[in-house]
Amino acid sequence: MREGPVLLGRDRQRALLGLKYPSGDTLHGFSFGRSKGNEPANKPKDIFISPCRLKGYPPQMTNAQDSSPAGADLRARLEPPACPLCGEKQSRVLRETHDDWVPEGPTRGFRFSVVRCLSCRGCYTSPRFREEYKHTAFLGSYPFYQRARTPAGSLPSQSFKEAAVQPFLSRVASLTDAHPTPGRLLDLGMGDGVFLSLMQRKGWVVSGMDMEPDVVEYARANMDLQSCCAGDAERDPLPDGAFDAITLWGLLQLVYRPQSLLEKLRGSLVSGGVIGIGVSNFAGAGARLFGRHWRGLGLPRHLVHFEPDSLKRLVNGSGYEVLSLTFESPYWLIAESMRSVLPLPGILGGISRRSAAALLSAASTSSLGETMTVMARVRS
Repeated sequence: MREGPVLLGRDRQRALLGLKYPSGDTLHGFSFGRSKGNEPANKPKDIFISPCRLKGYPPQMTNAQDSSPAGADLRARLEPPACPLCGEKQSRVLRETHDDWVPEGPTRGFRFSVVRCLSCRGCYTSPRFREEYKHTAFLGSYPFYQRARTPAGSLPSQSFKEAAVQPFLSRVASLTDAHPTPGRLLDLGMGDGVFLSLMQRKGWVVSGMDMEPDVVEYARANMDLQSCCAGDAERDPLPDGAFDAITLWGLLQLVYRPQSLLEKLRGSLVSGGVIGIGVSNFAGAGARLFGRHWRGLGLPRHLVHFEPDSLKRLVNGSGYEVLSLTFESPYWLIAESMRSVLPLPGILGGISRRSAAALLSAASTSSLGETMTVMARVRS
């Protein structure tokens, strides 16, 4: 096992944020190599990250560049995709709904469909934003960045910490079971860094990446996570054989080419390295009960809607051996789905949400759970 962190220095962070260098060229992304110097031959050398030019990057639009496209401008950014899992174009519509995660965002009033591929039977979103405009779907008050974008002191510290940590405890346990010895971890789609902070306390050497620069900066400043950067997991290069584990909690359902990403990550893992994937379960009880009101749809951000079979097939087909597939039913997902389908106020609303959670919790550890976690090992 290599020792020492994957170094993501402040100058590399500047490059990833698109700041200009003296030549006037905007540098994005990074390349990987070995540190240079006169160190003893037997001393493990750090991996360093240096800026490089990536053609076609960054996307044409970012949160800072485009505040609220609408109407014809927004429609021009959409496309009817082929199946992200097999590339075929024939499909049938399963359900249709609007964006209920960010109701004040630019996609308000637009409807999106979940369709099933007639070839591989996988499910995906149509239409979707073209890749160069994928930031559009995250404009507004995206809930999974709420902690990082909440003014300091506006939430009670203890309840804030408990709410932040609770959803990650099972993921910590899943990774620890799959790889009991602490090693080097990369978390893609790291968000505000709570999961990485927990793993760092357990002795792991951690690194992280997220597409939102302000969220990454929050993690650096508040979670003591210096080895993290803003970047695009699909498009930016990653070091070869650098990590013992890579995690994608909620990320795989957001990407345009899931198999290509998993194959790419296989090269960044050491021999016998593990990968952890967390996604919504489109075959779960909540998806069936709440239909278009189920918050696990995440339209239009979720581009692929996985079921147990399609997820295992993808992981196995990308060069991994599935170690475990587990299920959960997070209270927030059930409560928000119930709030959407039956928006009762006050005490009645609380009773309805708790009742739904109690009902669906009976299926939480079966294949009818609301979310799925796969742990897999690189196939030798």
